[in-house]
Amino acid sequence: GGDNGGIVVLITLGIIFFLVVSYLLVYYCSKQNEESIAWIPCYLCCEKIPINSWHSFHRASCLEKHKAVLMIHPLEHKVVTRCGKCSGFLRRWTSYRIKRMEGNNTFICEVCHPATDPCKRYSDFEVINTDINRFNCFTCDYDVCGKCVHKNEERKAWNI
Repeated sequence: GGDNGGIVVLITLGIIFFLVVSYLLVYYCSKQNEESIAWIPCYLCCEKIPINSWHSFHRASCLEKHKAVLMIHPLEHKVVTRCGKCSGFLRRWTSYRIKRMEGNNTFICEVCHPATDPCKRYSDFEVINTDINRFNCFTCDYDVCGKCVHKNEERKAWNI
């Protein structure tokens, strides 16, 4: 009879150990492709911008300063898909940049991945800009991939 107590303790400790290890593995695996960021590469001025400035005042001042560069990226009046934040027209964001900079020629589609945290990097979700697959509202920092834009165009054509 006395050995049963020791076995119960060992089994309980084994189960607790298993649960803790399982939790840590799930937590680690879910976070490995998500990385907090301190700065973001601006895809208009091609400078490293502190993440808190990016979400507050940088885009407005950058837009004012680099309006001519913005115009290189054509405004798409015929595209049905609009900015999900301000409902404005989107620009077909080309791969043109003032200068080369690591990380400023990729984007994450906010239709495919709506629940991303803008203060984190999700390398598995990033799409390389090919000149025809990025539709963007710079003011709101809102991106839609070409595939989602085309799906929306087809739905509109069929009145779905």
